[in-house]
Amino acid sequence: MRLLTALAGLGLVAGVEGVLRLVPGLGPAPLVVQRAEQGDKKLLAVNRLYSQRFFFAQQGRLAAAGQMAERFFFAPAPDNLYRVVFVGASTVQGFPHPRRLAAASFLEAMLQDALPERTVEVFNLGITSIASFAVARVVEDALALEPDLVVVYTGHNEFYGIYGAEDQPAPRYKRHGYALRQWHLTHLVQGALDLFADGDKADTDLLKLMAARGAVPPDSPRRRAAERDLYDNLSQIVATCREAHVPLVLCTLAANDAGFAPAGSAAVDLEASQARQWEQWVQGAAVRLTRDYLAPEMAEAALQELEQAGALSDRSAWLWYLRGRALERLGQAEEAYTAFRKARDLDTMPWRAPTVHSEIVRSLAREEGVVVADVEAALRAAAPPQGVAWQWMVDHVHFAVPGQVLLAREILKGIAQLDAGPRPDLDRVRDEGAYRLHLGDLPAERAMLYRKMGAMLSQAPMDRYNGHNARYLQQLAAMEWQRLTPAAQRGIQAWDGKAPLVLAVADRLFAAGDFRRAQQYYRAARLEAPFTRRGDLWSTVQWAWSIKMQGQAYTAEQRKVLRTTLDRVDYLAYDPAIKPAFIDFVKGQLHHLLEEYEPALVYLERAFLNVEFRRKYAISLFRPLAAELARVDRQDDALRYAAMVGEETGRPLDFRRLLDAAATGIND
Repeated sequence: MRLLTALAGLGLVAGVEGVLRLVPGLGPAPLVVQRAEQGDKKLLAVNRLYSQRFFFAQQGRLAAAGQMAERFFFAPAPDNLYRVVFVGASTVQGFPHPRRLAAASFLEAMLQDALPERTVEVFNLGITSIASFAVARVVEDALALEPDLVVVYTGHNEFYGIYGAEDQPAPRYKRHGYALRQWHLTHLVQGALDLFADGDKADTDLLKLMAARGAVPPDSPRRRAAERDLYDNLSQIVATCREAHVPLVLCTLAANDAGFAPAGSAAVDLEASQARQWEQWVQGAAVRLTRDYLAPEMAEAALQELEQAGALSDRSAWLWYLRGRALERLGQAEEAYTAFRKARDLDTMPWRAPTVHSEIVRSLAREEGVVVADVEAALRAAAPPQGVAWQWMVDHVHFAVPGQVLLAREILKGIAQLDAGPRPDLDRVRDEGAYRLHLGDLPAERAMLYRKMGAMLSQAPMDRYNGHNARYLQQLAAMEWQRLTPAAQRGIQAWDGKAPLVLAVADRLFAAGDFRRAQQYYRAARLEAPFTRRGDLWSTVQWAWSIKMQGQAYTAEQRKVLRTTLDRVDYLAYDPAIKPAFIDFVKGQLHHLLEEYEPALVYLERAFLNVEFRRKYAISLFRPLAAELARVDRQDDALRYAAMVGEETGRPLDFRRLLDAAATGIND
């Protein structure tokens, strides 16, 4: 009877699950969603909500704030397509940079140069704070994109990431638990619980939330569990790709060794008087070695103190980091490199992967015959002898823009080693500066980045040993801020955090008449937020006007951009959040800029007759409309429209001047 009762209960649950799976939108968000359709062509997108399947309740709402990037693409795909999926955590996502400056974007640009006969797409499937178990699940789902290549960079989040290692490894339970959480019934119950959850009690700081998992000493079972998890999950990724006949490139891991101080350090196990003496020596050395300027004689004195302390106990990550700084200042770079690496491995809060994690990647790749992009070795060769520091990293593991470029280049070298697929021509790849210019590495974002990273290192748990690094980043932020124009500074101050920062800055630069810089920032906004109302359509229109206001004629490539945007407008018209008047406005502007006068007038006039829209976009709308009315000798309508909008805005003279300028331009 008990068996029958249990089976009946399971049958009931399975039946409810079966019914719920018939309800659209109830289960976990899919990886790919359809956004629009025109004829036999569909606009699809990587679903930014897909990442929520890895997060639940309060933790889920917090971590999902770092949703994965929404990548748009068309189906059916072109015949010459070469598609890459790049999978990992926040490093792959590009944090803290905008996504156009992530390694995936640099890789796409490089591959397009190296494979000129192919259409290249690189999908950035990075998700904040996930461990390798979740990365393996993303790879499984990413096969729905029918990729020609999978690239994986994972291993930093094995302790504090979602689905990270526990003291008692039980991978089969972890996998079963994940599968259960993908049930529609589970999502329904969780959604009901969330309605009654006290959101005010949720910790809104991801760093503190993950740090609550506690310290992980070097001898902790979690260290061994993390190594096993990483090996097993990478093995699953290899098997998944092999079964699907998709080539794979695995990446070794890089970290900020010579710059970032450990987040945690073990207490010394000494008798009380010795512990006080140890603390006195280490603290004395720390005071010297964390100053803004470090004289060689101070480094020598600090090193002597550290050697005395190390004779009592050398299991402190903080001691080894300080030792590295002293040796670096004394010109003993190789010894400093060893000390910094030792400090990373002894860090009791390992936000950076221990050095053994890269060895696991290499070992597995040798066993399975998988190509490795040895990012760690490449950075070792590019960085100073003492190790990777702030010129390559912006915090403990996330790359600065030069590091993003290097990561992309190493992956490209790995692709060139593959037996299957097209062979990229590496001689066609341009230098770092060309790609940074192409994708828009702009000073306003650098100022905000340094400010953000300085603030992060000023709060727990990062602040204990990284106060000097927080000061350094804050100084960089102040320097970048001083280099900005007043208009760019006003753009940053006006930014609401919703649209791309570069768009807020571009609008202020345009209003100030700085059209050259406005052109750069509008172009960056287009790359950052394609298929969006303001980041794409508005930015393209304003980008084109920035060129026109400089008195320049459009190049063939620039005209192609305008034409491509005009083709995309119809897809965006499906978005209910975009008003028809805005679609008319954009179409009218683009036709006007392309000198297609008849449709330009139709769309612009239709947008103008929408009272609400006319008042919001008065000058941007009336300038081209006045020119088109003057072109067809509709002076009476032009005067009437100028008087109408001038009265509504309280600026009649401004619109009369626009009308006179338009008439003069047509006559000239």
